Amino acid sequence: MAHPPDGMRIDGFATADYDAVASLWERSGLWLRPSDTLAQVELKQTRDPDLFLVALLDGEVVGTAMGGWDGRRAYIYHLSVDPGHQRRGIATALMDELEGRFRARGALKAKLQILDGNDVSQAFFAARGYELEQPCLPWGKELVPGGAPMDHPG
Repeated sequence: MAHPPDGMRIDGFATADYDAVASLWERSGLWLRPSDTLAQVELKQTRDPDLFLVALLDGEVVGTAMGGWDGRRAYIYHLSVDPGHQRRGIATALMDELEGRFRARGALKAKLQILDGNDVSQAFFAARGYELEQPCLPWGKELVPGGAPMDHPG
């Protein structure tokens, strides 16, 4: 198992990080949604700011893990590592920290969704003990106009 690079540290997300984080999300191929705008991220931060983590290396954002807790389940929304820094233990370090914070809140289970065809993410989470929950199918509804699905890669 890879250890994170020397000098990497994990901090909480700050609004000043947004541009670097949004750029990282785009470079790493995340499927960005209307809820990923600065205004929506700031709204998310009013609920559980300690569950949105950034990995910093030499002052540069090289990874993120956004989690949420609804009082019953923990959720992983965005785990992303800069393509030039992948396979160096950054995602593992972020998930170790995030899962520890979930456990500290009393979470018994963490859930996430992975786009069909994202074999790298599926393998990463399977190696951490996550399982595909069949026959569950994710359902959703946009609650505001303009919240229509955005095109996603693949």
